[in-house]
Amino acid sequence: MANTQNKTKFLEDLSNAVDQFIDRSFTHVITISHNDADGISCLHIIQNLLYKMHLNYDYFIYNRSVSWENYLNGILSSRQTDKNAFIFTDVGSNLKELIPIIKNRKEIFFILDHHEVEDEIHIDELPENLFFINPTIYGYDGLEHIAGATLTHMFAKQVKPSIIKYGWLTVIGIAGDSLKPMDKLQSFNREVYEELLEEDLIEDKEGLILFGSMHESIKNGLKYSILPFLSQFGGESDQKITSFLSSLPINPRTNLIDLNQSEVELIQKKADFNSFGHFAILPHKLGLLRFTFEHALLLNILCFKNISAALSIIQLKSATRYAKGIYSEYIQNLSRNLRILSNEIPHHETEKAIFMEVKGKIPPSSWSDTASFSAVNELFNPKKVLFLGGPEKKSGTIKLSIRCSRNYLDNNKNRGVNKIITSIKKELGGVGGGHKLAGGIRLSNPSYNILKKRADEFI
Repeated sequence: MANTQNKTKFLEDLSNAVDQFIDRSFTHVITISHNDADGISCLHIIQNLLYKMHLNYDYFIYNRSVSWENYLNGILSSRQTDKNAFIFTDVGSNLKELIPIIKNRKEIFFILDHHEVEDEIHIDELPENLFFINPTIYGYDGLEHIAGATLTHMFAKQVKPSIIKYGWLTVIGIAGDSLKPMDKLQSFNREVYEELLEEDLIEDKEGLILFGSMHESIKNGLKYSILPFLSQFGGESDQKITSFLSSLPINPRTNLIDLNQSEVELIQKKADFNSFGHFAILPHKLGLLRFTFEHALLLNILCFKNISAALSIIQLKSATRYAKGIYSEYIQNLSRNLRILSNEIPHHETEKAIFMEVKGKIPPSSWSDTASFSAVNELFNPKKVLFLGGPEKKSGTIKLSIRCSRNYLDNNKNRGVNKIITSIKKELGGVGGGHKLAGGIRLSNPSYNILKKRADEFI
Protein backbone atom coordinates (compact mmCIF):
# COMPACT_ATOMS: atom_id res chain seq x y z
CA MET A 1 0.00 0.00 0.00
CA ALA A 2 1.21 3.52 -0.75
CA ASN A 3 2.35 5.66 2.15
CA THR A 4 0.59 8.82 0.93
CA GLN A 5 -2.99 9.15 -0.22
CA ASN A 6 -3.60 9.81 -3.90
CA LYS A 7 -7.30 10.55 -4.22
CA THR A 8 -7.02 11.77 -7.79
CA LYS A 9 -5.44 8.56 -9.08
CA PHE A 10 -7.88 6.39 -7.15
CA LEU A 11 -10.90 8.23 -8.57
CA GLU A 12 -9.39 8.08 -12.06
CA ASP A 13 -9.11 4.30 -11.78
CA LEU A 14 -12.67 4.09 -10.50
CA SER A 15 -14.02 6.24 -13.35
CA ASN A 16 -12.11 4.19 -15.91
CA ALA A 17 -13.63 0.97 -14.57
CA VAL A 18 -17.08 2.56 -14.67
CA ASP A 19 -16.56 3.63 -18.30
CA GLN A 20 -15.39 0.17 -19.28
CA PHE A 21 -18.37 -1.45 -17.59
CA ILE A 22 -20.82 0.85 -19.37
CA ASP A 23 -19.17 0.83 -22.81
CA ARG A 24 -18.68 -2.91 -23.22
CA SER A 25 -22.43 -3.71 -23.26
CA PHE A 26 -22.25 -6.98 -21.36
CA THR A 27 -24.96 -9.59 -21.80
CA HIS A 28 -24.35 -11.51 -18.57
CA VAL A 29 -22.68 -10.66 -15.27
CA ILE A 30 -21.52 -12.91 -12.44
CA THR A 31 -20.98 -11.19 -9.12
CA ILE A 32 -19.01 -12.71 -6.26
CA SER A 33 -19.03 -11.26 -2.76
CA HIS A 34 -17.88 -11.98 0.77
CA ASN A 35 -20.05 -13.73 3.36
CA ASP A 36 -20.37 -10.92 5.89
CA ALA A 37 -22.51 -7.80 6.36
CA ASP A 38 -20.23 -5.65 4.23
CA GLY A 39 -20.10 -8.25 1.47
CA ILE A 40 -23.86 -8.89 1.49
CA SER A 41 -24.50 -5.13 1.35
CA CYS A 42 -22.15 -4.93 -1.65
CA LEU A 43 -23.96 -7.81 -3.32
CA HIS A 44 -27.36 -6.16 -2.98
CA ILE A 45 -26.06 -2.85 -4.31
CA ILE A 46 -24.69 -4.60 -7.40
CA GLN A 47 -27.84 -6.69 -7.82
CA ASN A 48 -29.96 -3.54 -7.79
CA LEU A 49 -27.62 -1.94 -10.32
CA LEU A 50 -27.78 -4.91 -12.69
CA TYR A 51 -31.55 -5.10 -12.35
CA LYS A 52 -31.88 -1.44 -13.27
CA MET A 53 -29.60 -2.02 -16.27
CA HIS A 54 -31.76 -4.98 -17.38
CA LEU A 55 -28.73 -7.28 -17.30
CA ASN A 56 -28.90 -11.01 -16.67
CA TYR A 57 -26.78 -12.02 -13.70
CA ASP A 58 -25.87 -14.75 -11.25
CA TYR A 59 -24.32 -14.35 -7.82
CA PHE A 60 -22.05 -16.38 -5.57
CA ILE A 61 -20.81 -16.00 -2.00
CA TYR A 62 -17.14 -16.60 -1.17
CA ASN A 63 -16.07 -17.41 2.40
CA ARG A 64 -12.30 -17.65 1.83
CA SER A 65 -12.18 -21.23 3.14
CA VAL A 66 -10.77 -22.56 -0.17
CA SER A 67 -8.33 -21.26 -2.74
CA TRP A 68 -9.59 -19.14 -5.63
CA GLU A 69 -8.56 -21.85 -8.09
CA ASN A 70 -10.73 -24.47 -6.42
CA TYR A 71 -13.60 -22.06 -5.93
CA LEU A 72 -13.68 -20.68 -9.46
CA ASN A 73 -13.37 -24.13 -11.04
CA GLY A 74 -17.05 -24.65 -10.31
CA ILE A 75 -18.07 -21.24 -11.68
CA LEU A 76 -16.01 -20.53 -14.79
CA SER A 77 -17.67 -21.75 -17.96
CA SER A 78 -15.93 -23.66 -20.74
CA ARG A 79 -17.59 -21.19 -23.10
CA GLN A 80 -15.63 -17.96 -22.92
CA THR A 81 -16.73 -14.58 -24.24
CA ASP A 82 -15.84 -10.98 -23.55
CA LYS A 83 -19.56 -10.22 -23.37
CA ASN A 84 -19.59 -11.78 -19.92
CA ALA A 85 -18.29 -9.92 -16.87
CA PHE A 86 -17.31 -10.86 -13.35
CA ILE A 87 -17.66 -8.34 -10.52
CA PHE A 88 -15.88 -9.17 -7.26
CA THR A 89 -16.98 -7.08 -4.27
CA ASP A 90 -15.32 -7.11 -0.83
CA VAL A 91 -13.06 -9.95 -1.99
CA GLY A 92 -10.40 -10.41 -4.61
CA SER A 93 -7.14 -8.81 -3.52
CA ASN A 94 -5.32 -12.15 -3.57
CA LEU A 95 -3.89 -11.15 -6.93
CA LYS A 96 -1.11 -13.72 -6.92
CA GLU A 97 -3.82 -16.39 -7.00
CA LEU A 98 -6.23 -14.60 -9.30
CA ILE A 99 -4.01 -13.17 -12.05
CA PRO A 100 -2.94 -16.55 -13.50
CA ILE A 101 -6.61 -17.52 -13.72
CA ILE A 102 -7.89 -14.21 -15.13
CA LYS A 103 -5.23 -13.73 -17.80
CA ASN A 104 -6.21 -17.02 -19.44
CA ARG A 105 -9.88 -16.05 -19.69
CA LYS A 106 -11.82 -13.96 -22.22
CA GLU A 107 -14.33 -12.59 -19.69
CA ILE A 108 -13.82 -9.10 -18.26
CA PHE A 109 -13.14 -8.93 -14.52
CA PHE A 110 -13.88 -6.02 -12.17
CA ILE A 111 -12.50 -6.24 -8.65
CA LEU A 112 -13.88 -3.71 -6.15
CA ASP A 113 -12.08 -4.41 -2.92
CA HIS A 114 -10.79 -2.65 0.18
CA HIS A 115 -8.57 -5.41 1.58
CA GLU A 116 -4.85 -4.83 1.34
CA VAL A 117 -3.05 -6.59 -1.49
CA GLU A 118 -1.02 -9.43 -0.05
CA ASP A 119 1.76 -9.57 -2.62
CA GLU A 120 3.93 -7.09 -4.49
CA ILE A 121 2.01 -6.58 -7.71
CA HIS A 122 2.77 -3.96 -10.35
CA ILE A 123 -0.63 -2.52 -11.18
CA ASP A 124 0.55 -1.49 -14.66
CA GLU A 125 1.20 -5.17 -15.44
CA LEU A 126 -2.31 -6.43 -14.69
CA PRO A 127 -4.06 -8.43 -17.44
CA GLU A 128 -5.95 -6.30 -19.97
CA ASN A 129 -9.22 -8.00 -18.98
CA LEU A 130 -8.87 -7.04 -15.29
CA PHE A 131 -9.95 -3.71 -13.80
CA PHE A 132 -8.69 -3.67 -10.24
CA ILE A 133 -10.09 -0.92 -8.00
CA ASN A 134 -8.61 -0.91 -4.52
CA PRO A 135 -8.07 2.34 -2.56
CA THR A 136 -5.46 0.74 -0.29
CA ILE A 137 -2.90 0.88 -3.11
CA TYR A 138 -3.37 4.66 -3.08
CA GLY A 139 -2.75 5.14 0.61
CA TYR A 140 -6.22 4.59 2.08
CA ASP A 141 -7.01 2.32 5.01
CA GLY A 142 -9.52 -0.38 4.16
CA LEU A 143 -11.06 -0.23 7.62
CA GLU A 144 -10.73 3.42 8.64
CA HIS A 145 -11.40 5.15 5.32
CA ILE A 146 -13.55 3.00 3.04
CA ALA A 147 -15.76 -0.04 3.52
CA GLY A 148 -16.38 -2.49 0.71
CA ALA A 149 -19.97 -1.23 0.50
CA THR A 150 -18.73 2.37 0.24
CA LEU A 151 -16.53 1.50 -2.74
CA THR A 152 -19.32 -0.53 -4.37
CA HIS A 153 -21.78 2.34 -3.84
CA MET A 154 -19.37 4.79 -5.48
CA PHE A 155 -18.97 2.48 -8.48
CA ALA A 156 -22.69 1.74 -8.86
CA LYS A 157 -23.73 5.38 -8.50
CA GLN A 158 -21.34 6.45 -11.25
CA VAL A 159 -22.75 3.76 -13.53
CA LYS A 160 -26.34 4.72 -12.76
CA PRO A 161 -26.95 7.76 -10.48
CA SER A 162 -30.47 6.63 -9.49
CA ILE A 163 -28.88 3.76 -7.56
CA ILE A 164 -28.31 6.24 -4.75
CA LYS A 165 -31.76 5.38 -3.38
CA TYR A 166 -30.25 2.07 -2.25
CA GLY A 167 -27.53 3.93 -0.38
CA TRP A 168 -28.91 2.81 2.98
CA LEU A 169 -27.35 -0.57 2.17
CA THR A 170 -23.97 1.15 2.23
CA VAL A 171 -24.37 2.29 5.83
CA ILE A 172 -25.03 -1.31 6.92
CA GLY A 173 -21.73 -2.30 5.35
CA ILE A 174 -19.93 0.65 6.96
CA ALA A 175 -21.38 -0.14 10.39
CA GLY A 176 -20.47 -3.80 10.12
CA ASP A 177 -16.88 -3.16 9.08
CA SER A 178 -15.89 0.01 10.92
CA LEU A 179 -17.27 -0.92 14.38
CA LYS A 180 -17.39 2.80 15.13
CA PRO A 181 -19.94 5.46 16.08
CA MET A 182 -20.94 7.42 13.01
CA ASP A 183 -19.24 10.62 14.21
CA LYS A 184 -15.92 8.77 14.06
CA LEU A 185 -16.15 7.96 10.33
CA GLN A 186 -13.37 9.22 8.07
CA SER A 187 -12.63 9.92 4.42
CA PHE A 188 -14.90 8.20 1.86
CA ASN A 189 -17.01 6.55 4.55
CA ARG A 190 -17.70 10.01 5.97
CA GLU A 191 -18.38 11.56 2.54
CA VAL A 192 -20.89 8.89 1.55
CA TYR A 193 -22.54 8.95 4.98
CA GLU A 194 -23.14 12.71 4.75
CA GLU A 195 -24.41 12.33 1.20
CA LEU A 196 -26.98 9.77 2.33
CA LEU A 197 -28.08 12.01 5.21
CA GLU A 198 -28.75 14.80 2.71
CA GLU A 199 -30.86 12.39 0.66
CA ASP A 200 -32.91 11.49 3.79
CA LEU A 201 -32.11 7.81 3.26
CA ILE A 202 -30.83 7.45 6.82
CA GLU A 203 -31.13 9.38 10.08
CA ASP A 204 -28.30 10.38 12.40
CA LYS A 205 -29.02 10.20 16.14
CA GLU A 206 -26.99 11.19 19.18
CA GLY A 207 -27.07 9.40 22.52
CA LEU A 208 -25.70 6.61 24.69
CA ILE A 209 -24.05 3.99 22.50
CA LEU A 210 -24.30 0.38 23.61
CA PHE A 211 -23.86 -1.34 20.27
CA GLY A 212 -25.46 -4.74 19.98
CA SER A 213 -28.48 -3.67 22.03
CA MET A 214 -29.52 -0.24 20.76
CA HIS A 215 -33.06 -1.54 20.19
CA GLU A 216 -33.35 -2.78 23.80
CA SER A 217 -34.19 -1.42 27.24
CA ILE A 218 -31.38 0.23 29.18
CA LYS A 219 -31.21 -2.86 31.43
CA ASN A 220 -30.59 -5.16 28.49
CA GLY A 221 -28.41 -2.55 26.84
CA LEU A 222 -25.96 -2.61 29.74
CA LYS A 223 -26.12 -6.39 30.00
CA TYR A 224 -25.68 -7.20 26.32
CA SER A 225 -23.60 -4.32 24.98
CA ILE A 226 -20.69 -5.72 22.99
CA LEU A 227 -19.23 -2.35 21.98
CA PRO A 228 -18.30 -1.23 24.50
CA PHE A 229 -18.30 -4.42 26.52
CA LEU A 230 -18.91 -3.29 30.08
CA SER A 231 -17.15 -5.76 32.36
CA GLN A 232 -19.20 -4.63 35.38
CA PHE A 233 -22.48 -5.43 33.60
CA GLY A 234 -21.77 -7.73 30.65
CA GLY A 235 -23.37 -11.11 31.18
CA GLU A 236 -24.36 -10.18 34.73
CA SER A 237 -27.68 -11.02 36.41
CA ASP A 238 -30.78 -8.90 35.75
CA GLN A 239 -31.04 -8.32 39.49
CA LYS A 240 -27.64 -6.63 39.74
CA ILE A 241 -28.28 -4.33 36.77
CA THR A 242 -31.84 -3.51 37.86
CA SER A 243 -30.59 -2.64 41.33
CA PHE A 244 -27.96 -0.32 39.87
CA LEU A 245 -30.47 1.52 37.66
CA SER A 246 -33.14 1.74 40.35
CA SER A 247 -30.64 3.41 42.67
CA LEU A 248 -30.14 6.32 40.24
CA PRO A 249 -33.27 6.21 39.90
CA ILE A 250 -33.89 5.17 36.27
CA ASN A 251 -36.59 2.77 35.15
CA PRO A 252 -34.72 -0.34 33.88
CA ARG A 253 -37.42 -0.86 31.23
CA THR A 254 -36.81 2.54 29.59
CA ASN A 255 -35.85 2.17 25.94
CA LEU A 256 -32.16 2.93 25.52
CA ILE A 257 -32.77 5.53 22.82
CA ASP A 258 -35.42 7.27 24.95
CA LEU A 259 -33.00 8.19 27.74
CA ASN A 260 -32.61 11.94 28.18
CA GLN A 261 -29.20 13.61 28.40
CA SER A 262 -29.18 13.89 32.20
CA GLU A 263 -29.99 10.17 32.55
CA VAL A 264 -27.23 9.27 30.10
CA GLU A 265 -24.72 11.41 32.00
CA LEU A 266 -25.78 9.92 35.33
CA ILE A 267 -25.40 6.33 34.12
CA GLN A 268 -21.95 7.00 32.70
CA LYS A 269 -20.79 8.84 35.79
CA LYS A 270 -21.99 6.20 38.25
CA ALA A 271 -20.76 3.26 36.14
CA ASP A 272 -17.50 5.04 35.23
CA PHE A 273 -17.54 4.70 31.45
CA ASN A 274 -17.98 7.05 28.50
CA SER A 275 -19.91 5.92 25.44
CA PHE A 276 -21.72 8.88 23.97
CA GLY A 277 -21.86 9.52 20.23
CA HIS A 278 -23.76 9.28 16.96
CA PHE A 279 -25.49 6.26 15.49
CA ALA A 280 -27.49 5.71 12.32
CA ILE A 281 -31.00 4.39 11.93
CA LEU A 282 -32.94 3.28 8.86
CA PRO A 283 -36.29 5.10 8.94
CA HIS A 284 -38.03 2.58 6.69
CA LYS A 285 -37.32 -0.37 9.02
CA LEU A 286 -38.55 -1.49 12.43
CA GLY A 287 -37.11 -3.05 15.58
CA LEU A 288 -33.50 -4.11 15.56
CA LEU A 289 -33.34 -3.63 11.76
CA ARG A 290 -33.76 0.12 12.28
CA PHE A 291 -30.29 0.29 13.81
CA THR A 292 -27.47 -0.09 11.30
CA PHE A 293 -24.98 -1.71 13.68
CA GLU A 294 -27.54 -4.26 14.87
CA HIS A 295 -28.72 -4.85 11.30
CA ALA A 296 -25.13 -5.52 10.23
CA LEU A 297 -24.54 -7.79 13.21
CA LEU A 298 -27.65 -9.81 12.38
CA LEU A 299 -26.41 -10.20 8.80
CA ASN A 300 -23.03 -11.43 10.05
CA ILE A 301 -24.74 -13.96 12.31
CA LEU A 302 -27.03 -15.25 9.57
CA CYS A 303 -24.17 -15.53 7.08
CA PHE A 304 -22.77 -18.37 9.19
CA LYS A 305 -26.11 -19.82 10.31
CA ASN A 306 -28.32 -19.53 7.24
CA ILE A 307 -26.95 -17.72 4.20
CA SER A 308 -30.36 -17.74 2.49
CA ALA A 309 -31.90 -15.94 5.47
CA ALA A 310 -29.03 -13.41 5.38
CA LEU A 311 -29.64 -12.68 1.72
CA SER A 312 -33.38 -12.22 2.22
CA ILE A 313 -33.59 -10.34 5.51
CA ILE A 314 -31.91 -7.26 4.09
CA GLN A 315 -35.07 -6.78 2.02
CA LEU A 316 -37.44 -7.05 4.99
CA LYS A 317 -38.90 -4.21 7.02
CA SER A 318 -38.60 -6.07 10.33
CA ALA A 319 -36.75 -9.16 11.53
CA THR A 320 -38.48 -12.52 11.46
CA ARG A 321 -39.10 -14.44 14.67
CA TYR A 322 -36.41 -16.89 13.55
CA ALA A 323 -33.87 -14.09 13.06
CA LYS A 324 -34.75 -12.44 16.37
CA GLY A 325 -34.24 -15.74 18.17
CA ILE A 326 -30.85 -16.31 16.57
CA TYR A 327 -29.81 -12.72 17.30
CA SER A 328 -30.84 -12.95 20.95
CA GLU A 329 -29.00 -16.24 21.39
CA TYR A 330 -25.90 -14.82 19.70
CA ILE A 331 -25.73 -11.61 21.70
CA GLN A 332 -26.20 -13.47 24.98
CA ASN A 333 -23.48 -15.96 24.07
CA LEU A 334 -21.09 -13.26 22.87
CA SER A 335 -21.42 -11.25 26.07
CA ARG A 336 -20.80 -14.50 27.98
CA ASN A 337 -17.77 -15.29 25.78
CA LEU A 338 -16.32 -11.83 26.30
CA ARG A 339 -16.72 -12.26 30.04
CA ILE A 340 -14.91 -15.63 29.82
CA LEU A 341 -12.13 -14.11 27.76
CA SER A 342 -11.75 -11.10 30.03
CA ASN A 343 -11.11 -13.50 32.94
CA GLU A 344 -9.18 -16.15 31.01
CA ILE A 345 -5.44 -16.77 31.42
CA PRO A 346 -3.74 -17.23 28.02
CA HIS A 347 -2.84 -20.83 27.19
CA HIS A 348 0.41 -19.75 25.56
CA GLU A 349 2.06 -16.36 25.54
CA THR A 350 5.24 -15.04 23.93
CA GLU A 351 6.85 -11.64 23.90
CA LYS A 352 4.66 -10.52 20.99
CA ALA A 353 1.76 -12.98 20.86
CA ILE A 354 -1.11 -14.36 22.91
CA PHE A 355 -2.56 -17.75 21.98
CA MET A 356 -6.03 -18.45 23.33
CA GLU A 357 -7.09 -22.05 22.67
CA VAL A 358 -10.80 -21.86 23.32
CA LYS A 359 -12.16 -25.12 21.91
CA GLY A 360 -14.63 -26.52 24.41
CA LYS A 361 -15.20 -23.12 26.01
CA ILE A 362 -16.31 -21.05 23.02
CA PRO A 363 -17.86 -22.66 19.90
CA PRO A 364 -15.87 -22.34 16.64
CA SER A 365 -18.66 -20.33 15.00
CA SER A 366 -18.07 -17.64 17.65
CA TRP A 367 -14.27 -17.46 17.47
CA SER A 368 -14.02 -14.70 14.89
CA ASP A 369 -16.47 -12.33 16.54
CA THR A 370 -15.20 -13.06 20.04
CA ALA A 371 -11.69 -12.24 18.86
CA SER A 372 -12.84 -9.07 17.11
CA PHE A 373 -14.80 -7.69 20.03
CA SER A 374 -12.16 -8.67 22.55
CA ALA A 375 -9.64 -6.71 20.47
CA VAL A 376 -11.75 -3.61 19.97
CA ASN A 377 -12.59 -3.63 23.68
CA GLU A 378 -8.91 -4.27 24.55
CA LEU A 379 -9.64 -7.29 26.73
CA PHE A 380 -6.11 -8.55 26.09
CA ASN A 381 -2.73 -6.81 26.10
CA PRO A 382 -3.06 -4.27 23.24
CA LYS A 383 0.70 -4.44 22.62
CA LYS A 384 0.45 -8.06 21.52
CA VAL A 385 -1.19 -10.01 18.68
CA LEU A 386 -4.07 -12.32 19.58
CA PHE A 387 -4.33 -15.80 18.03
CA LEU A 388 -7.69 -17.23 19.09
CA GLY A 389 -9.02 -20.58 17.98
CA GLY A 390 -8.32 -24.28 17.92
CA PRO A 391 -9.07 -27.47 15.97
CA GLU A 392 -11.96 -27.22 13.52
CA LYS A 393 -13.63 -30.59 12.94
CA LYS A 394 -15.25 -29.60 9.65
CA SER A 395 -12.01 -28.68 7.87
CA GLY A 396 -9.63 -30.90 9.85
CA THR A 397 -7.34 -27.92 10.37
CA ILE A 398 -6.48 -25.42 13.09
CA LYS A 399 -8.64 -22.36 12.62
CA LEU A 400 -7.24 -19.11 14.00
CA SER A 401 -8.81 -15.67 14.26
CA ILE A 402 -5.95 -13.18 14.48
CA ARG A 403 -6.38 -9.65 15.85
CA CYS A 404 -4.30 -6.68 16.88
CA SER A 405 -5.12 -3.22 18.20
CA ARG A 406 -4.51 0.27 16.84
CA ASN A 407 -2.06 0.63 19.70
CA TYR A 408 -0.10 -2.31 18.30
CA LEU A 409 -0.03 -0.86 14.77
CA ASP A 410 1.18 2.51 16.01
CA ASN A 411 4.09 0.82 17.79
CA ASN A 412 5.02 -1.64 15.03
CA LYS A 413 5.38 0.55 11.93
CA ASN A 414 1.87 -0.28 10.74
CA ARG A 415 2.74 -3.96 10.25
CA GLY A 416 -0.63 -5.52 10.82
CA VAL A 417 -2.43 -8.85 10.80
CA ASN A 418 -2.57 -9.11 7.01
CA LYS A 419 1.23 -9.00 6.73
CA ILE A 420 1.63 -11.44 9.60
CA ILE A 421 -0.70 -13.87 7.83
CA THR A 422 1.24 -13.45 4.59
CA SER A 423 4.49 -14.29 6.41
CA ILE A 424 2.91 -17.38 7.98
CA LYS A 425 1.50 -18.63 4.67
CA LYS A 426 4.81 -18.22 2.84
CA GLU A 427 6.58 -20.60 5.22
CA LEU A 428 3.86 -22.74 6.78
CA GLY A 429 1.17 -22.79 4.09
CA GLY A 430 -2.47 -22.43 5.01
CA VAL A 431 -5.43 -20.48 3.67
CA GLY A 432 -6.46 -17.04 4.88
CA GLY A 433 -6.14 -13.28 4.72
CA GLY A 434 -7.49 -10.07 6.17
CA HIS A 435 -6.96 -6.44 7.13
CA LYS A 436 -4.35 -4.73 9.29
CA LEU A 437 -6.44 -5.24 12.40
CA ALA A 438 -8.21 -8.51 11.69
CA GLY A 439 -7.80 -11.69 9.74
CA GLY A 440 -7.93 -15.43 9.86
CA ILE A 441 -6.00 -18.48 8.76
CA ARG A 442 -6.44 -22.23 8.66
CA LEU A 443 -3.29 -24.29 9.25
CA SER A 444 -2.38 -27.94 9.54
CA ASN A 445 -1.68 -29.12 13.08
CA PRO A 446 2.11 -29.45 12.49
CA SER A 447 2.23 -25.92 11.06
CA TYR A 448 0.30 -24.59 14.04
CA ASN A 449 2.78 -26.15 16.46
CA ILE A 450 5.64 -24.48 14.59
CA LEU A 451 3.77 -21.17 14.66
CA LYS A 452 3.40 -21.31 18.45
CA LYS A 453 7.13 -21.91 18.86
CA ARG A 454 8.20 -19.24 16.38
CA ALA A 455 5.36 -16.73 16.58
CA ASP A 456 7.61 -13.77 17.34
CA GLU A 457 9.59 -14.41 14.14
CA PHE A 458 6.49 -14.19 11.97
CA ILE A 459 5.23 -11.13 13.84
